[in-house]
Order: sequence, then structure tokens, then C-alpha cells
Amino acid sequence: MSQNKIIAKNSLLLYVRLLITSVIGLIATRIVLRNLGVADYGLYGVVGGVVTMMAFLNTIMITTSYRFIAFEMGRNDTNAINKVFNISLLIHIGMIFVVVALSETLGVWYINNYLKVEPGQMNNALFVFRFSVLATIFNIYSIPFQGLVTALEKFSVRVTIEIIRSVLQLIFVSSLIFYTGDKLRLYAILMAIAALVPSSLFIAYCKKKHVSHTAWALQRDKAKYKEMINYSGWTMIGAAASVGQIQGSVLIINSFFGTILNASFGIANQLNTFVLTFAKNISQAAVPQITKSHSGGDKERVLYLVTYICKYSFFLMLLPALPILLETEYLLKLWLGDVPMYTVTFTQLMIITGLFDAFRAGIPAAIQATGKIKWFHIIMGTILLLSLPISYLLFKLGFLPYYIQIVYIGASLLTTIATLILLRQLIQFNIRFLIKTAYVRIIYIIILVLPLFLIHGYFQESIARLILTVIISTAWFFIIVYLFGLDKLEREKIAVNLKRIRNKIK
Repeated sequence: MSQNKIIAKNSLLLYVRLLITSVIGLIATRIVLRNLGVADYGLYGVVGGVVTMMAFLNTIMITTSYRFIAFEMGRNDTNAINKVFNISLLIHIGMIFVVVALSETLGVWYINNYLKVEPGQMNNALFVFRFSVLATIFNIYSIPFQGLVTALEKFSVRVTIEIIRSVLQLIFVSSLIFYTGDKLRLYAILMAIAALVPSSLFIAYCKKKHVSHTAWALQRDKAKYKEMINYSGWTMIGAAASVGQIQGSVLIINSFFGTILNASFGIANQLNTFVLTFAKNISQAAVPQITKSHSGGDKERVLYLVTYICKYSFFLMLLPALPILLETEYLLKLWLGDVPMYTVTFTQLMIITGLFDAFRAGIPAAIQATGKIKWFHIIMGTILLLSLPISYLLFKLGFLPYYIQIVYIGASLLTTIATLILLRQLIQFNIRFLIKTAYVRIIYIIILVLPLFLIHGYFQESIARLILTVIISTAWFFIIVYLFGLDKLEREKIAVNLKRIRNKIK
């Protein structure tokens, strides 16, 4: 099977996962919100957000494992793969001790002294926090195993395990309906178990199917330890900045507006995650091949992969984003019933931020493949973290809660410009080709979808308008992407594939 077909197959598997996990996630959120209430849901979003952010942090931390494993695969060095895996495992065990130490010192101190919670809820806050940390420990230990699965491009395994996790979460949250005790505490326990099960499955799979890669052997190569620890350290700084932005947002909003607004932010983030996953699927499927192409010296393939990942990621994110942006308020009413204040605005601004983030999809993978990630994480982390004090200052001046997301849109644009400049310096990346092939066509599509927002406002809110909006916006999306988003060669390939499908059907 060709490398491009492998990417297509893995992307399809990830879309199957997306469909199943997104539907389950949306149902689960509705059940949790109704059973916990807005205040407790917001409290879990603040304190138990450790579990939520780990889903994001995992993706970044796995980078170290799969980057080095995939690099050795590109060089066809089997012994080096086992060596890298064992070093990665020891590094992540060390991370567990750091997380526990920071959680039981700084984490507990912040909750006791600064967290705004409803009267009598402090013990619950600490309980939720500690179970969230426990779930984090499970995740961290399994990261080298997840990295191995990613580097081997075993996306069918990854998809299966993630679907199992989603089904478990739905079963667990459904039990809240029948439980009469403290539902917040039960929810924290169940979410920790839901984190343990998939982590155990990744470990069990790798131990059984890839014995030669995961066999334990104490490694004494100090140079390799230093190389991987340095890489992990810079990756962790970048991850800490990203997580710091997410959790910092939650804490700042909590400090100024309380747990009710945290609930609005959390609900918006849930819907935004659904949209983001569309864009990330193709990026995730192609990342191992970017690393392998770089280690094999195929710079031209790296250029084409990064360029087309940027373009297709934006298009794939715009596909679900367009009807959601048009019908945000009505969709939230159908989903939740009572929509907390500012949820609509938060959702729309988060999706717009995600669309801007898609401009650099694939770029981080190309930079990480080089191993020279120091300035990438310093620049990215600085821009992301600077958005927090700017948001804090705006709130002090009396700006509304959603202005924090407007600041993040600006941070996203700055990050894209900075990473492009860095990529050019590291591997002499052809930025002009990227702009001409991807960005110019993306701008065409943005201009062409704007009339939909003008026309949409003339129709009264109803289920009929929702259905019509989905049909028209989707049809218009495919028309303009085909005519203006794709080049001549891409259109020819689509025509050939459609003809092949018709012939098979006949």
C-alpha cells in the first residue's frame, strides 16, 4: 500500500472514531450537566480539568516517544527502537513523580487559598482534584506505549481503544441518573477509572504484539538520555504553555466571574473539540510519515505533506464549523435546553480560533522531526502565556468574559507567523509554495462563505431553517472547495477516483 493510501486509510479510521466519540461525548455532556448542575459542572471544569487537559497534553507528550521511535523506523534500526522506548518509559516515570509533587504542594495550596467555590464545597474540590491527578498518572505512564502505537501507524488499535473509552464514559455518566449520593464525587471516581482502562489496554496491546520493541532493558547510553530528556524538556515547556493557557483561562474566568461562567466555557470547549477533531484527523495520520520522510532525507515529501495538511485541515474543520457557526444558538438550545450565559459567543470564538490554528497544521510535526525544537517551544509558549496577563488586564478594565477568546485569536495568528519563519530557518522550507498552494486558496474559501452569514439572518429560527442551513452550507462548501480550493491536478485525481468507483459499482 502506498504511503498516501496509508494516510487516507488512517484518516478514515480516525473519522469513524470521531463520529462515534463525538455523538457519545455530546450525549454524555448533556447528562452530566443535568445531573451535576451548572455550579458543580463548572467546579469540575476548574478542579477536575486536569483530566480534560490531559487529553490535550497526551497528544503533545506522545510527540517525544513517537518522534524518536518513528525516526529509528525511518532508518530501519530495530534495536534502536527498543532502546528509545525504554528510555522514554523511564523519563515518563520521572514525570509522574514531578506531577504528584507539584499537585500536592502548589495544586492543593491554590485550591485552599484562591479557588472560588460555592460554600461547603472545598472538600469536594480537593476530592475531585486528587482523583483527577490519579487519572493523570495513568495517562502519563501509558504515553510511551501510545507513542509506539502511533509510530507504527496502528491507528485501528488507537481508534478501538478510544471508542471503548467513550463508551465507558457514557455508561459511567448514565449511572449518575440513578445515584442519590454525592454525584460530583462519584463522577470524579468514574472519570479516573475511565482514564485507567484505555491506558491499560494500550500497555497490554504493546506488551503482547510488540514484545521486541517493549522488552525491558536498562539503557546506559547517557548521550541518548540527554538527547531525549532535552527534547522532552522542551516539549514539556511547550505543553505546559498550551495547558497553562487552557487552565489559566479557566482560573482567570473563575476568579472574575465564578463557576457559572466556567460551565459556559467548558460547554463551548466541548463543542469546539468536536469541530477541531475534524481538522486533526488528517494531521495525526500524516505525522509519523513526516518524521520518517525527514529521517530518510526526503525533504520534498515533507514540503508537500505539510502544505497539503494545512490546506485540507482547514477545509475539513470548516465543513462542520460552517453550519455550527450559523446555527450556534439554536443547536445549543436543542442540545442543552437551558444555555448558560455567554456559551454561544464562547463557542463561536473558539471555533474561529481553531480555524486560524489550522493554518499551521503539520508545521509543528516538521519542526519536531528535525529535533531542533528549543526555539519553537520558547516562541510558542511565550505567545500563548502572554495572552493570559493581557486577558487578566482586560477583565480588570471591565471587558466582557469572551474577550479572552479574542485575545487567543490574536495569539494564534502570531504563533503561525513565528512558526513559519522558524521552519524556513531550520529546513529551508519553501514558504512561498505553502502560501500559494494552501493559504491563498483558503482565503478564497473564507471570502466565498461570508455571504451565507448575511443571508442566514433573514430567516426565522426553526428546525426547518436548521435543516436548510446544513444542506445549503454543506453543498456550497463542496462546490467552492472543488472550484476554488483545489488545483487542477487535485480535481483530475478526484475525477479519476470517481470514475473508478462508478466502474466498480457497475
